[in-house]
Amino acid sequence: MNQKIERNFLLRPLPASLRLHRHEPLAKEVRRIARGQIDTACRALESQENPDGAFHEARKALKKLRALLQLVAPEFGPTQLKREKTRFRDAARLLAPVRDAQVRIKTLDALLHGVEFAPEEFAQVRYDLQAMADQNILHAGLATRRAVEILRQARESVQRWPLTDLKWKPIQREIQRSYRKGRRALQRYQRQPTPETFHTWRKHLKETCYHLRIVRNLLPGTAKQINALKELGELAGNAQDLTVLRETLADSKAGVQTARLIGEIDVRLPALYQAALERGRQIYAGKPRDFATR
Repeated sequence: MNQKIERNFLLRPLPASLRLHRHEPLAKEVRRIARGQIDTACRALESQENPDGAFHEARKALKKLRALLQLVAPEFGPTQLKREKTRFRDAARLLAPVRDAQVRIKTLDALLHGVEFAPEEFAQVRYDLQAMADQNILHAGLATRRAVEILRQARESVQRWPLTDLKWKPIQREIQRSYRKGRRALQRYQRQPTPETFHTWRKHLKETCYHLRIVRNLLPGTAKQINALKELGELAGNAQDLTVLRETLADSKAGVQTARLIGEIDVRLPALYQAALERGRQIYAGKPRDFATR
């Protein structure tokens, strides 16, 4: 196997890598998943190929790690929990500038593809976004090395996670708590519809989706809920990406092209927010105590 093929093989996600296996000790399974996601993130960041895909894979792995840690949070003391959360949060923040710049470009391309605009008319806008992304990648080396260093430290500490007495009931309660937080965040967004409250709600629904994906082998019948949360997450993500692009364009030099793009975004966003809200009301119509029950 040549080096390029081997590297691509190593970057492939392992089947069921985010699932707890039945008939295995929960503590062992949680540690397996944690190490697997840390290794996925580190391999991606050290691959030296396709920075766009590498940062995307690493960021996804970190989101899964943070959801996994929250799932077993009741087993930790406050000091140790804060230390582990801080590690994953700091690693994610180091990668954020590059990934966010890449998302803005993809969002612009999708926007131009879906309207009757000639892409060449907006070449300067795209050039400016690409220049920002290239600048971030140019200076990403130190941040990437630091993120890998943090993740290596986190991997060593996984064995010390206090999971010896881990049982199903605390995990179930944490999933229900996550669902409750998403429900309350949705209610808060309905009372105060701002990009900030929408973003908070989106974070909670993604966490709940990851939680269900982790336990789906132990909780039959969750596939429909997982798919619904995934679809809602994608819808909310599209709205969030357009909102961030709009903020970036608004902060850039004003021009006819920029104004046209902002106008098109302003036409699209209300419908996206409304669609996410309607679907969210369906998903969060139940009571938390009835969620994730066997």
